[in-house]
Amino acid sequence: MRLPDSKKSRVVLIGSSRYGSTELPDVPAIENNLSTLFDTFTGQSTGFIAPENCTILLNPEDQASVGELVASASEEAEDLLLIYYAGHGLLSAARHELFLSTTNTAPGSRLPFTGVDYSHIRDACMESRARTRVVILDCCYSGRAIAGALSSSESDSTFFNQIQVAGTYVLAASPGHGVAKARPGQRFTAFTGELLRILREGIPGAENLLTLNSIYKHLQYTLRASGNPIPQQQITENADVMALARNAAFDHSLRDRDKSVIVSSVGVVADVQPLSSSTFVDDAAVEVPRVPRTLAGRDELIRGKPPKWDYLLYASSLWLGMESLNEKWTQYEAGRSYRSRHMSVAQLCHYVDNSLDKLQKITHRIDGCLSEELQDRAFEQSLEQADPDLIKRMASDLVGVYEDYMNWAMAIRGIVAPHKAARLIEMAALIADTPVREVKGFMQEYVDEIDALGDRYASSEVASINIHLKLVITLNQEVLDAFLEERTKLN
Repeated sequence: MRLPDSKKSRVVLIGSSRYGSTELPDVPAIENNLSTLFDTFTGQSTGFIAPENCTILLNPEDQASVGELVASASEEAEDLLLIYYAGHGLLSAARHELFLSTTNTAPGSRLPFTGVDYSHIRDACMESRARTRVVILDCCYSGRAIAGALSSSESDSTFFNQIQVAGTYVLAASPGHGVAKARPGQRFTAFTGELLRILREGIPGAENLLTLNSIYKHLQYTLRASGNPIPQQQITENADVMALARNAAFDHSLRDRDKSVIVSSVGVVADVQPLSSSTFVDDAAVEVPRVPRTLAGRDELIRGKPPKWDYLLYASSLWLGMESLNEKWTQYEAGRSYRSRHMSVAQLCHYVDNSLDKLQKITHRIDGCLSEELQDRAFEQSLEQADPDLIKRMASDLVGVYEDYMNWAMAIRGIVAPHKAARLIEMAALIADTPVREVKGFMQEYVDEIDALGDRYASSEVASINIHLKLVITLNQEVLDAFLEERTKLN
């Protein structure tokens, strides 16, 4: 985890805020996106790069002007190459190829001649000698644009198949089927505005340096919580460990805080974390509503603050998080994988060993998601002291652990290696299977328990109701034994 080398890195900020075509509405906020990102990336307290190595291209007229700038930066960068684009993203009608709009872009049959072919940017990244290559896209993709949005209608798989580059981190403002919001009158587009806030204000509870992965996770939480499209990321070769900023909200007193974990013989954490006992005192007849299942219902819960609203809010945020991952869960259950990577046996063994360290880090995060200290800060000391934003972040962080377990397993499944290593891939991917089901089961159990509070109050003859749930992360010993056996054979 480190910041880029300022002298050996290059940043290119491209944005199209004005368009000649009546089919592509202007997006004035994009001008602010570029200028403020430049100030942030080059600022004394927030920046990581010298101003002379960060270039703005506002309202390019054609593909050539974009290509010249991207090619030059790709050739010069040795450490970090970062390319940011904001504007209308379009897909060609015939082949569904991705094009980024310029001032003179015309949709329809003229798109291939007037837009920026994304494959050229991808090729420039592939040819760059930069150690880490980052592409940030504040746009979506479809055959048409609608007012106030950068539109899309294609699937995520089509989108990511086109933009993936080995050794590159890609961050997109929304899923392929979503819409990147650009609300009239706002200073920034929704996605870039939240990215800027994170870079400038930091993330409470995160490490001292904000990596691409930690930024992405917080973007997921904040944009999901505000009803905006959920951003997507694509990672190859651990590009997400590069940091883009120092964490302005870092608590230095927690730097050396000890964590209690149990480490297995293969380096994967088996962790036990309780959810603190919650006592609900029945002062009078209490009518507790059901857990809200929509963003609108959750917002109404926060405004109305009915009895036990804080616990209902946590359960609602867990449920909404799980619901947003239903498609990924279905793919995980079906044994799907991410895009394949070809590896030799030696490369596979090295990759798997490093992946176990990453799995351990995922499990370590549960301590932060469910610590008693965090719960004491978030949940009611009095009705006025409960912190809805912190409660939503707690839930989003736990949902993030659930998603990362699935991502971890699906990434390993996607490896293509010699036939003799097939069993090792299978057993390695299964290591995360029990943990992911335990986290999912815990979240569902919590939602069910809180959903039943009203019925429990109605039938209870005692003065209080206690809920004490535990999330226990275990490892399937048979899977571990099989994994170790296969790993030993390939040494």
